[in-house]
Order: sequence, then C-alpha cells, then structure tokens
Amino acid sequence: MTESTSLPENKTRFPLPSKGFFILAVILIFIPLIGALFYGVVGEDKYILLAPLALTGYGLLTLGLLWLALSRKTLATAPPGFFLLLLFVLYGCFLIPRSAIPYESTIRMLFIGLFVAAYYYWGNALTLFRRNRWLLGFVLLFVAGLAIYGLINHFKNPEQVLWAKRYAPYPGRLASTYICPNHFAHIMQMLLPFCLVLLFIPRANILIRILAGCCIILFAPTLYFTESRAGMLGSLLALGVTICLMALRKNKKVFILLIIVVPLAGAAVLGLAWKHSEMFHRRMTPVVKFLTEAKEKGFAETSTKDFRPLTWLDSYDMAKEKPITGYGPATYRYLFPKHRNRFKGNKVVTGHPHNEYLEVAVEYGFLGLGLLALAWLYGLIRLFIFSLRTPHQHHAFMAIAFLGTAAGTMLHSFFDFQMHVFQNALLFAFLGAIAAGPMVGRKQEKLSIQTNRTGNLFRRILRIALALALLATCIYSVPIFSSAFLRSKAQRLLKTDPEQAEKTYLKATHVDPHNWRAYKGLGEIYLNKRHFSLNPMEKQAFGYVERNHFQKAYKNNPFDAPLVYDYGMALLFLEEKEKGLDLLKQAAELRPYNDEFWWRRGIAQRKAGNYEAALKSFNHAYKLHHTTVTRANIQWLKRMMKEPKK
Repeated sequence: MTESTSLPENKTRFPLPSKGFFILAVILIFIPLIGALFYGVVGEDKYILLAPLALTGYGLLTLGLLWLALSRKTLATAPPGFFLLLLFVLYGCFLIPRSAIPYESTIRMLFIGLFVAAYYYWGNALTLFRRNRWLLGFVLLFVAGLAIYGLINHFKNPEQVLWAKRYAPYPGRLASTYICPNHFAHIMQMLLPFCLVLLFIPRANILIRILAGCCIILFAPTLYFTESRAGMLGSLLALGVTICLMALRKNKKVFILLIIVVPLAGAAVLGLAWKHSEMFHRRMTPVVKFLTEAKEKGFAETSTKDFRPLTWLDSYDMAKEKPITGYGPATYRYLFPKHRNRFKGNKVVTGHPHNEYLEVAVEYGFLGLGLLALAWLYGLIRLFIFSLRTPHQHHAFMAIAFLGTAAGTMLHSFFDFQMHVFQNALLFAFLGAIAAGPMVGRKQEKLSIQTNRTGNLFRRILRIALALALLATCIYSVPIFSSAFLRSKAQRLLKTDPEQAEKTYLKATHVDPHNWRAYKGLGEIYLNKRHFSLNPMEKQAFGYVERNHFQKAYKNNPFDAPLVYDYGMALLFLEEKEKGLDLLKQAAELRPYNDEFWWRRGIAQRKAGNYEAALKSFNHAYKLHHTTVTRANIQWLKRMMKEPKK
C-alpha cells in the first residue's frame, strides 16, 4: 500500500518549485478572495469585477505556464483528471459555433478554461506541504474574517453589504459579502473538511491547527444563520465522508464502525434540528412535502408549487429535446422560458435551474455531462487511491479533505448553482490542487530519475503546447473581457453622465463587435432620447439610430426578452408594423408568465387596430395578474368590437 520510491518531503530527489514559481501561485489565490470580498457590492452585473479578475488570472497563468515550458530546472506534470477536464473545455469550445448565443458561450468557456488552467498551475506549484499549510491558513483566516463580518452585519445592518445596499436582499438570512446566502455557505462548506484534517496533522503547525479549530467553531453558527439547506446538508456529508476516510486510512475496523455510526449520527442531528429548530423545520418543510408526494404519486404528479422541483422537471424535458450536444454553454437563462410549463410564478426570471447536473445537461447535452462526470470521478478516484497508498499522513489527509469537499459540493449541486459563481469555482480548483500537489510532486520525482529522453522530450513539447495554447487564449480573451468591462462601466455611468456612458458603450462595441449587451445599452440610450425629444425630425433620427443598435444586439442574441421588446417598439415607431408586432409576440413568448410583456403587447396591438389580437393578449395578462388597468382595456376592447363599423 506504500510507494517505495517516495522519500520524506525534505529529502525529495526532484527539483523543487522555485520561490518565484510559488509566489506566483500565492498571488493567484488573491483573485478568488478579491472576488468573494467585493461580489455583493458590484450589483447584479458582475462583469465590472469579474472581467479584470479573469484577465489578471489569464495573465498570471500564461506567465506561469510559459515559465514551466521554458524552465529546465522545474518539472511539470498533469494533476489527476486534468486532461479529461481539458477535453471537456475543448468540447465546450466545439459547441460555441453551434450555440444559440455564441457570445455568451464564449465567455462561459473562457471562465471554465481559466479554472482548469489554474488547477494545472496550482497543482504543479503547490507540491510541498510545508508551503501549502501557510497558504491554506491564509485562506482560512480570510474566510473567517468574512464569517465574522457576516455575523456582525446580520444582527446590526443586514440590508447593507460593505458600503452598498443589497440589490437583492434575503430577509433574515446571513450572506456576508455575498448576495445569495447559499453561495457564501458553499465557501465554508468547502473549507470545513480541511479544518477538520488540519487538527490531526502535527506538521501543520500549532498556529494553523488552532486557526482550523476556531474556524470549525465559527463556521457552524454562520452556516446556520445563512439558512442554506444545501449548505448545511453538504457540510454534514463533507465532514462525514472526511471522518470515514480518515478512519479507513488508520484502521479498517474503525472505518466499518464509522460508516454505520456517522450516517446515524447525521440522521440524529437532522432529526433534532427538525424537532427543535424553527428555522430548519420551516426551510425543510417544502422539501419533505415534495418528497412525500413524489413517493406516493410520482415526481410529475405532485401538487407542490415550489420553484426548484417544478423547474427541474421542465429542465429535464428541455434537455431531452437536444440530448446529445445541448443548446450551448451559458444559454439556459435565455432559452428556458419557452420550455417553462410547470412553475408559473409571475415575473420570475429563471437564470438557473438550481441543479448543476441539469444545467450542464441542457447546455452541453448528456454527452457533455458524461464527459465532465468522467473527468470529475477519475480525478477523485486517483486522489482516493493516493490517500491510501502514500506513506505521508499529511499528504493523505489533504487528499481526504478534498474528497470530503467534493462530496459535499456534489450534494450541494443538486439544489443550487454555486459552481457557476466565479470565486467559488476557482477556490474549488485551488483546494483540488492543494490535495493533488503532493501526488504531482511524486510524479515529478519519478520523472527526475528517468533517463528516457524520448519521453522527456514529448513531455516538454506537451508543456510548450499547453503554454502556447494558454497564451493564444489569453490574447483572445483580452478584447472580450475588456469589452465586457467597458459595457458594465457604461451601465454605471448612465445615471450620472449619459454622454460619457454612450462613448463607453461605443468603445465596448469597437473592442468586441459581438458584445450584444453594449449594442443593447446604446439602443436604450437612443430610446430615451427619442422619448424625451419634442422635435419630430429629431425623434425620427433618434428612432433610426435606436433601431440600428437594437438590430445588431438582436443579431447576436434574439432570446433576450427586454431587448426583443425594445427592438419591436422601435420598429413600430418607424411604421414597420408587421415586423414590430412579430417581435412583441416573440418577447411575450419569451416571458410566458410575465403579465407586463403581454400587457404591453396588447397596448401595441390596440394602437395598431388589431382589436381581436389585443383582446387575447390582455386576457392572458389578466390571468397572470388581475389589475384594474388590464380589466379596463378588456372592457374597452369588447365594447369597440361590438359596435358596428362605420
């Protein structure tokens, strides 16, 4: 069960990663931490934060991989599962030209490519536990600070996040510097298994062990106040898996006992929480009701009105319509409304199904889901085997901690989309690399004593190819992320300096002509200019410019309902009635349960003299939301349709 070729960590035969190489890895960890710190204050549009972070990440990783490729002293090898993850990235890139919205798919794949490249670099840089422990301790200290801030803020000023007001408050729930409490809960859930194993690693240093123990004590109430069901259940599973695997490493008899005791203990904790915690009982009641009915009647026949299970059923139906390759990365938000049949919440925009597996199946097809699952499971199996075979307990426990983290995340992913959050996914890659780093180091050790020149040459060529591919990706990403940043900046300038906002939008379109969001912003500027202008000739001129910008935006994304509606209204103003009304119909169909879109369509049809069609639109709007103004329009149309034509 041991590796006879392995030496103690301080007597390795392979060339150690240089301090500069390690420092670059340390700098890289600041990217997800900065993302976590400022995620809640930048508003709903995150690109003003994420675009510069992604560009910085690509720049650092390109520098690091070029260093790896050109250095003869530093060896490099792939961490477990890397090439399968790389294959998934290539598969996602293959889907971009076939995607319903190529622009959104391109950005999504650039983010995923960054996560995979970071996993590779960190895996090669973080091979020494004596360095990793301090870096992991720093991350724990940072997240502990976020937890303390979250606890204080939760009781003193929960509507505030740092210096800004929360744009989407979750009443009564702790979210720290995040907006969604579930995503902050996932950060703590990922770190809890590492806190646990550090307590049992003497080489971790007494200060880090004390910090780990304090984090366990701190994260428990913080998780509770987030009221995140997935976060709490995921944490229980993560810690349970970690405890069982630590026992397997030490004593098989204890392991057999624990695989019985740990689930029973977890069930007891949940039972006590259900009985004595009002919060837990309130949050879990819809889940218990749904599962009870599903067991009796089947999933499709439940009477639940809960968003998640109804959305899962519709998402599964959507995935079955394009089962092989899906609709394209990052297209779910825009394409799902046409497939939404069960959940009928008025004006609810379903950006994610709150189930990572279904979202991957919809966007990448079941082929993509299978490929990602293969990469994930292969990497975890390799780590599991390593945790049993390595003679170094501290290396084994780091691998076990990540296996616990992965198990908790897999459960959490059934109920949320936390791995679509930039800093959460990047931090997950970091923790995976810390676990796999010693395993990579052992492979580097074996390579250093090999005399196979052909094999060494092949590996060197492969490293150079990876570095050049990342360099090309980095160069390709510069205009895309720069344009996204400029567009986000322009949106913030609208209220204070509309003229400068227009110039910034134009810069964004020049940098990346496919940025439909920038064209949409320009169209909205000229829509306002047309609306407030009192000069008929000027209104007409503004209308043509508005139409042209919306047309370019629509060409790159014909599935954004507000954009489609505004484009249609611009055409109606310019007397292009037939096409304009068709676009209003498309916009309403993209928001089947939003009465406002149907009401606006009815108004446009009424003004165009299409009374019968307008009546249908108003009737649909009234079914969704009973309003006085909608009822008045219905009554007026009925009177007009009864009167004989003159």
